[in-house]
This record gives sequence, C-alpha cells and structure tokens, in this order.
Amino acid sequence: MLWQKNYLALGLLGVLLLSATADNSVHILSKYGLQPLTSTTLKWLPVGHYNPSESKEIVIGGFEMVPDGGEVADEPYFNQAEKSELKMRPLYVCRAMHSSSVWVAGTQKSKEKRCTVTLHGSVQSYSSKYELLENIDGAARIAWVRWTKFSQPMLGAVYVDKMLVARYKTDSDDKKNTTKSRYTHYIGTLNSNNNFGSIIYANENNEEESAKSGELLVETEPIRYELTAVKLNWPKKRNIKREPRVLAETTITNTMEYAANEAEACTYSYKYSIYWGRRHAILNGLDTSITLLNGTSLPNVTWGMRSKEIREDAYNVLVFLEPGTGVNVTLRANYTEMEVPYVATLVSHYEDGATTSRPISGTRQEETMFDIVVEFGPIYFLNNYSLVPTTMPPPTTEPTTTTTTITSTMTTKLPQEVNWTTHRHRQKNDDSDENDENLIIPPKKSDISTSMQSDDGGPLSLKNKVEMHSGTCGVFKSGLLTLVPMLLLILHRIT
Repeated sequence: MLWQKNYLALGLLGVLLLSATADNSVHILSKYGLQPLTSTTLKWLPVGHYNPSESKEIVIGGFEMVPDGGEVADEPYFNQAEKSELKMRPLYVCRAMHSSSVWVAGTQKSKEKRCTVTLHGSVQSYSSKYELLENIDGAARIAWVRWTKFSQPMLGAVYVDKMLVARYKTDSDDKKNTTKSRYTHYIGTLNSNNNFGSIIYANENNEEESAKSGELLVETEPIRYELTAVKLNWPKKRNIKREPRVLAETTITNTMEYAANEAEACTYSYKYSIYWGRRHAILNGLDTSITLLNGTSLPNVTWGMRSKEIREDAYNVLVFLEPGTGVNVTLRANYTEMEVPYVATLVSHYEDGATTSRPISGTRQEETMFDIVVEFGPIYFLNNYSLVPTTMPPPTTEPTTTTTTITSTMTTKLPQEVNWTTHRHRQKNDDSDENDENLIIPPKKSDISTSMQSDDGGPLSLKNKVEMHSGTCGVFKSGLLTLVPMLLLILHRIT
C-alpha cells in the first residue's frame, strides 16, 4: 500500500508541475530588447478549449480559396473558377510543440482540426496537442507588417517560443510553384539565426520552404484609455463596511444684543479610495479618463490601481438666534465602503492617433463619507442654561440635497417658534435610476476656503471670514444689517 501512495503522490506532483509550467501567455517584442512583454489581449488557446459556436476571435493569417459548396479538387483553382464561384476560407494562426522541444507557428484550416508546422525540414501535422492564437474580446490591435532580411522586427512583434510569428504572401508569378497556390499566405516562423533571418513555412503540399521577405504579426498597445458613458447600477449596490462617525461637535451662540444669523464652518478630513477594477484584455497602469453618462467628468485614474488620498471638506451650518441664546450642534456621518456594478464604453488611444472602442462592464469600489447630517440640540439661554420655551415638536432631519459640501439651516424667529431644516450628504433612494446621474460628484481641487460655493443653492462662502482647520468649526456674524437703521438714526440726530 505504501508504494501505491508514493506513486499516487508522484502522479499528483507531476500534474501540479505540468499545470504550473503550462504558459498560454503571448509575448511581444519590447523596447527592452531581450526582455519581452506579456500581451494583455492575446493568448494561446488549447484547441480542446475552442468551440466554434463561441464568440472567441482567432487570429487569421490568410485564406484558402475553394469552390463554393464543394471540396478542393486536384486541379488548380483558376480552372475550378470556370466551373463555380470561389469561396475564401480562413487560415488560422496556430502553434505546436515540434519534435517535443520547441513551439513552432503554423496553419490550421477552418474546416480541419489540425495544425501543420515545420522546422529543420520536418513537416508535421498535429491533431490534438496544439494551440490557436486568440484575440481576447477582439481587443488587440494587430497587423501584418512588411519585413525583409535587411530590416529589424518592429516593436510588438509576436513571439512563438524564441522565434516570431510570420507569413509569406503567395504570388501568381511565384517561381517556386508551377501553378498558383490555393493559399493567399503561408503561415510560419521567422528564424533570425539563419543568415540574417528567414521565414520558414509549410506550403499547401506539406513541403517546407523559406523566404527572405514577408510579414510579421505585430500588436500595437494603447498609450491611454478613456472610459465613457459610464452607467452605475445603484440598485445592485453592496455595502461592504459602514461605520458611524462623529465629524465635529460645537456650540453656536449669539452674545450680541440683537438677533443675528450665526454661521458655523466645520472642516474635517477623511480617507478616500476609488478603484474601477481590473479586467482581462485591458492593460494595467495606463492613464484613464472617466466620463459619466450625463457628461460629468471625474478625475483621471491609473487603470488597475487603487487610488487613495486624504480629502478635506467643510460642512456649513447657518442658524438665526435671538440675543443671549445658543444651541449645541453635532455633525455625524457614515464612513462607507461599497461596490457598484457599472457598464461603459472603453476607448483605447494609440500613439499614431488611432482609436478603438468596445463595451465593458465592471465593479466600482469606493470608500468615502456618506450620509452627512447635522443634529441640533434644544435652544437655551446663555445666562442660566435654561431651555427656550417652544411648542414645536422635536427637530427631525430629512434628506434634501446632493452636494459635496452641505448647508444646514435653522431659522428662529421667536423663542417659542423654531423652524428646523437639515440637509444630508448624497442621500437618495438607492433604487432610483436618477442616482446614476447625480450620486457621483467630482471632488474640488482647490483648498477648503475656496471650495465653498456661492449662495445660489450651494454652501455659503466663508472666504476671508474665518480661519478653518481640520476637525474644527469657525463662526462669523451676519446680523450687521440689523445695525444699519440704528446707525442712520444716530447720524441723523448728530447732524
């Protein structure tokens, strides 16, 4: 029994080693010379995993011309054209482990599951253990680029083992063939170790040939991305973490002899994080601009990287108090980490000015301060701390606004009559489709003192009115207008 366990262990180890060493990555020529890059949009797909009914895009290296509705005959195709119209069938790029030692690129016909390759005069066709070159989601920008033995391969040329994927175009005046080939191209490999390099391929008769010129398969990678028409699926939002926090506590008082508006500016700081996720066929580390479906532009991100920063913001409270009264104020919020699915259009920009676009979906992760709300205590007299008499019910808070910096207003006309109005931060019904347009607000890049908006529906401006610090509150008076009639009366009596 012990030897059976040992054999079983060795078998499992062998399977693990094979799975660990199996590499379906596609490497491309980089500017660093001997160090190739791994493509994010191409991969080698085992033929056993390929299903023609699936929407997988296999790289085409040429076409075979056959009579429409018939099989290929022994006669040259230009004689067949007199009998029936020609049809072009794709020739796919494949690779096979040749002579159990090296990967070699070759051809698979569309109607056959067989990869034909050649190297060192040995032409072989593999029926099962070979791989097809897949363009993942059609995201790769690839082209066949002209090459001669006097030119260097272009950056982005696709490797197959230590050689490059290449093809040779057949011509009607090809002196190597007495009749024109049914193939538009022969797919093979560029062996740079053979007299300045030569393309080795197998022709349609399964014979090895070589050429000193041809074309190389080259992938061009984008230099930046643009994520446009982003639509967030807020009904599918998931809260990962939700922590109640107290942002500030302060007391607003009116020590003057007349009623006045008292404004409190409370500043606070918090950790903000945003992450748009990673996806296959998208290159990580590229600068990415983001635009919502309603046209709102968000700050650029580095794709595939989590962006973190310490943000500072301000919450303004305006309250009308009678002389000799005060009120306690507490600023609360929920520090929330959440995930929201989204759909968008990804536009890839290339160095030559070309662009490609395709739809994508993903999940947006965000850590931020949510549901900011101000809580007021009862109004009291400053001389004896007794409560101001009132017949109004206890104050309640209701969501009314969706701006980043929020204004909360309490208006007191008489000690017995108090009108409470409280605004929350980004508080809406999460099941509403309107959230897709308005719940994300781009952060302001200015400092706190200049980030406060004007009075047109936004927070009151406190610029040059109060010095503010993180986690503190500042107060300024807005009751000077009540002194104007008194000053005019005094001036009239003097004159």
